[in-house]
Amino acid sequence: MFEKFKSLLKSNQPPISPAIEMAGHAPSPLPPLPRLPPDDEPEPSPYDAKVVDTAKDAPSEAVSSLLDIETNGNRSDALALRLSFLRREPVLDRAEQLVGYELALRNRRSLADAKPDPTVMLMNDQMLLKSILDLGMERLLQGKRAFVGITPLMLDHPLLQRLPGHNIVLALQPQDALDEKLAARCRQLKERGFKFALDNPLDQAGLLPWLKIADYVRFNISQINALELGKAVVATLEMAVRPLIALGVDTDDHFEASRKLGFNYFEGYYFARQQAFAPHRLDNHRIKVIELLNLVRSHAEIRELEASVKRDAAITYKILRYINSPASGLRQEIRSIAHALTLLGYDQMYRWLTLLLFSGEKRDGRSQVLLNNALVRARLVELLGQEKISGTDQDGLFLVGILSLLDVLLNVPMATALANFHLPPPVSQALLERQGIYAPYLDLAIACEEFDQAQIGLLASACGLNAAKVNAAHVDALVWAEDVEK
Repeated sequence: MFEKFKSLLKSNQPPISPAIEMAGHAPSPLPPLPRLPPDDEPEPSPYDAKVVDTAKDAPSEAVSSLLDIETNGNRSDALALRLSFLRREPVLDRAEQLVGYELALRNRRSLADAKPDPTVMLMNDQMLLKSILDLGMERLLQGKRAFVGITPLMLDHPLLQRLPGHNIVLALQPQDALDEKLAARCRQLKERGFKFALDNPLDQAGLLPWLKIADYVRFNISQINALELGKAVVATLEMAVRPLIALGVDTDDHFEASRKLGFNYFEGYYFARQQAFAPHRLDNHRIKVIELLNLVRSHAEIRELEASVKRDAAITYKILRYINSPASGLRQEIRSIAHALTLLGYDQMYRWLTLLLFSGEKRDGRSQVLLNNALVRARLVELLGQEKISGTDQDGLFLVGILSLLDVLLNVPMATALANFHLPPPVSQALLERQGIYAPYLDLAIACEEFDQAQIGLLASACGLNAAKVNAAHVDALVWAEDVEK
């Protein structure tokens, strides 16, 4: 088996690219990061009666929390505006461990950049907080941090009183001097458990009072050239030492560059892409897991499966840990592979075994965060398609989602990654050709990560789903993935 894999992977692989040196290079802008959005029905608020002139704003930038408002001469339906798609973006530490997510609407940062009417910003923030509350996002705050970008005007809004302060980081972009009233409000919120992040503090004038209330400082590296970024980081740290968060980290070069600058946290999906100059990551452990998966797929005798598993005690320990996690919903503890097969059956056993592909011989942060992302994607694909696909075909939804990151995990083309798997034809068709019964749900789940609002809308419509159902499934998938890893 190993020799087959070696022949598939044999090629002259170039050496791993050296880390980027930031100092001494001419300013070069880093590529921009796309965005995404939420859901449901608003409640009355003193902010709902605002009248907004949006004539100078693009139609896609105009939002309303309740009232229909005029946008570029056309009437905008308030409920439709609320039913937009939630954006989640992972935040990792220097060891590439997942520490939290940024939760936002698609246009949050583009609105801030354009500096539109403050009331438009306020309503956008209100929509975001209502969506977080409506979807029960507090279920995610089990040791993870939620980064929520709002304007300083929103700090007095009653919706903040309904959010659990613990593990929520409110990200502010300083625009004016911090007056005493605003500073006092920030201190009150900090007493309730909220933390604060300061976004892109490039103007150093009057920055110190803002830094005193900040727990983090965030820089969007896709919007600042390398030289300016280095100067801003040094100037900020000279005034106050705060953990630094790099936003827009979309590539390994971005990750390495911001690490060299001393950033502590990294927001973006750089880890979910193949590494062009890195070797493959197909080790002996993963080969054993693939052999075991094929035995389960062929419904091998339980004695043969147990004999195969016993050769690697770590596999037994890991699979039983996953099966006995809260996400399985089992009421009794599974103690052996034979017990698991008897109780769950071959198809469910196969499902849990796929998770072992993400644990190599050496534990590394990237594989772990890839597992988390794959779990969310797999569960999301399953939830999106469960009402449309019935019977035994439903099992393929999860497999398509979990295996859709196998090429990134092994750092090989998908066709090579799947070469020795014995998969049902519809699963292979979805993974290799993006065709067949599973493809629309996989495409929709991936679009939810890539923040393409137009594409999500088209795909959701094709799947017979609205924003409310997509957002609810998204949150349920995030919570389920957390339960698996408990």
